Amino acid sequence: MKLVYITMLLLCLLFFKAGAQRITSYFNVDHYTHTVNYEHYKAVFYVQKPETGLGNMKSDRNYAWFSGNQIRYTQGGYSGKLLDGIYNEFYDTKGLKTQGLYQMGLKTGRWKNWGEDGKLDSIINYSSGKANGRFEKYDQDGILLERGKYLDGLLNGKLEKRVSADSIQVIRYNKGKVIAYQPSRAVKIARWLKSIFKKDKKTKQ
Repeated sequence: MKLVYITMLLLCLLFFKAGAQRITSYFNVDHYTHTVNYEHYKAVFYVQKPETGLGNMKSDRNYAWFSGNQIRYTQGGYSGKLLDGIYNEFYDTKGLKTQGLYQMGLKTGRWKNWGEDGKLDSIINYSSGKANGRFEKYDQDGILLERGKYLDGLLNGKLEKRVSADSIQVIRYNKGKVIAYQPSRAVKIARWLKSIFKKDKKTKQ
């Protein structure tokens, strides 16, 4: 009879221990969002799980980490918990300000920014904390102002800039350096008119 009681007691203890572990895991704050309030907006984000190791820290990257109820940024290192997962910023009006993804403290994938009126401000693609791929920037009315590409954080390839409603300026880059400049239509017309005026002036003389 004693053996039955001891067996039942052991089973109860094991059940209680397993239940306690599930409760601890369920209420682990690292699995939930954190919030930091700023003057006109708030940031809502996740942090790395406790079992996640340090990984290979890159000295040329800025890492975002959480400590003392603040988001901090450090080049090449951190002391706290790295941001890891979906990241959102909200205006006091509840509208979206910023949306993107962190992987072990580094921006990755598509990041978007909006003005308080909900108009799109910019779209920038990141890879391991550096701007990589296409980007777009908009004015306060949501009209496209610039578009181009980044390579390891540097402008690379064709950059198109809106000069006026019907005029675009094109600048070509190679790893951040200008290699070719194509004047906008408005500039071309101005130069053409100037050349005609000069010719007309010479003929009159």
